[in-house]
Amino acid sequence: MSSLRAVPEKVEPARPVKEAAPSSPARVPMAREQRVSSAVDRWRKHEAQDSRIEAAKALGQQLRARSWEAPPTPHQREAEQYRASIGKTLLQLGVWIFGALWLLVRIGADVLRRRDSIQSRGQHLRRLIERAGGTWIKLGQQMAIRVDLLPYPVAQELEKMLDAAPPIPFSQVREIVERSLQRPIAEVFSELSAAPVGSGSVACVYRAVLHGGEEVAVKVRRPGVGSLFAADMRALGWILGLAELWFVPPGYSRQLLHELSTMLYEELDFVREARYTELFQDRMDKLGQRFVRSPRVYGELSNHEVLVTEFVSGIWLKDLISAAERKDEPGLSSLATLGIVPRKVARRLLKIARLCAQEGLFFHADLHPANVMVQPDSRLVLIDFGSCGAFTARERRVWREIADAQANEDVGRMVSAVLALLEPLPAVDVEEFSRKLEGIFWQDLYANKSRTSRWWERTSANLWIGFFKLAQEYRVPMNLNTLRMIRSTMLSDSLAARLEPRIDHYREYRRYEVQLGRRMRERLNRKLDSLSEDRSFIRYEQFYEAAVAGFYRVQRFLDSSTYRFAVTERTVSFALSQALRAGSWLLLGALTVRVGAAVVGITRRGQGAGEAFATEVLSGQAWGQTLLSPLFLGAVLLALAVTLRGISFRLSDKDREAGSRTAL
Repeated sequence: MSSLRAVPEKVEPARPVKEAAPSSPARVPMAREQRVSSAVDRWRKHEAQDSRIEAAKALGQQLRARSWEAPPTPHQREAEQYRASIGKTLLQLGVWIFGALWLLVRIGADVLRRRDSIQSRGQHLRRLIERAGGTWIKLGQQMAIRVDLLPYPVAQELEKMLDAAPPIPFSQVREIVERSLQRPIAEVFSELSAAPVGSGSVACVYRAVLHGGEEVAVKVRRPGVGSLFAADMRALGWILGLAELWFVPPGYSRQLLHELSTMLYEELDFVREARYTELFQDRMDKLGQRFVRSPRVYGELSNHEVLVTEFVSGIWLKDLISAAERKDEPGLSSLATLGIVPRKVARRLLKIARLCAQEGLFFHADLHPANVMVQPDSRLVLIDFGSCGAFTARERRVWREIADAQANEDVGRMVSAVLALLEPLPAVDVEEFSRKLEGIFWQDLYANKSRTSRWWERTSANLWIGFFKLAQEYRVPMNLNTLRMIRSTMLSDSLAARLEPRIDHYREYRRYEVQLGRRMRERLNRKLDSLSEDRSFIRYEQFYEAAVAGFYRVQRFLDSSTYRFAVTERTVSFALSQALRAGSWLLLGALTVRVGAAVVGITRRGQGAGEAFATEVLSGQAWGQTLLSPLFLGAVLLALAVTLRGISFRLSDKDREAGSRTAL
């Protein structure tokens, strides 16, 4: 029997209906009309939204159909890669070997005639590079910067190299320009000269006129120069790899090749050069320096192979220097009528070098006379931004400290700043190195203060030459940007001194320092005004988090042991890896000899494969003969010498990571 039972439905009593007021009959229809009207509005909005969505869908299909007609937008920066085949590399290797033999023969002949000297070797090297041309010219120009590796007379000789190459055939020029611009030349230029105004190992420069009447310079990269550079760098890598077996420290060639290839490929990248040219002008405008500028860049006509800039006219700096050194009074008077004064140009050259190094995004690393044009009122135009360098904020502060200490005759502070620039230092006697460096700086100060000094004694060249000799003596390495900056400083100082032999570099820097202080005060005022902005509180929070993290690291340092085993561990692992690698190569060579003997037994003596391998490869007696043979013992001694040589290089170098890291 079911336990369910019916429950009577609860009926609520009827509520009494209140009688409406006299105005209530009109209020009810109005409420209904409002609800209906709002419903109609919502329906119309929904319908309009649907129609707009359908229209957007149809438009999207039309855009998608047209998008396949145009190339897709690149998702990353364009980058060029240069590769060289084995055949081309072997050909360039032959060129390198022949050039080395030619140089050795020349030096040997000088030794026999008792005419050998560093200067004569530099001259032979320069002539060899000029005859080889191509990559050799650019490598020679870049090696001229490496005064830390080459004797200064050799580097000075390499700076005299002439980069003159046969012009590109105009048919190839037309093909390259039309391919890069993707349209005929006649649509872009109303005139394009067939003869170049400059012809170098990397590119040729042609004068052209746009349809708007603007005169421009068209820089065209030589076809195939990238693969030629790649082949030469690969061949040089093979040569330096062999040199690492005995003459240079292990791993040295990798860094040198990286720096050389970086400098070479920068010369090929016209996009980078165009960007530097444009940014230099923007920075000078921002700093309010109207006396110097760079050519206008036509970005829409420029790419990796072709660079189109404003065609600059004026007087080349080398011609002005020649007139000043010859004291050409008629020529100098004519220049003065145009407002071109050698002393004013000299002061501005020094100011440009300091502006770029201390306030610019980068600095022009190739500030020689052929890259500076002088216009009326002593205004300067810098061209060819293919070689530039940049500093971190720390490096810029160190260079500012060096210049300030030099201007205030504080040699001790200058030495400390230079040591900071060279950090991390290798395992050298820092006190002895500092004393010798201080003596070099004192001699430079005396030469600048003396009224009897010649112009070449009053530049920073002697200071840095002595510094480079000391760095070579103590095997102190320097990074590429430091070398570029020193070379740029030497060039600007030398050019200024040639224009005005009595110019005082210390006084000129103090004048620049006053202007720099004024600009820094304005920047500081703007920063102080921004402390109350909302975005400043992001930095406040970052500072708080950094303070907490720093306190935690200090506590960890105080709780940890002060002795570190990192240097010993890395040195031992390096020695073991070198020994294992040498042993592996020796065993592989011995195995190759035994397998070769088994193959000879099979082919010449008619032995079976199993018998031959058992006799020659698996026999202990055969292995004993191989391991005790004079040839194998000689290979063992050679491998041992090379391994010990590599370990000695490792032990003589400072562990940079251990020197720069702390327990924090």
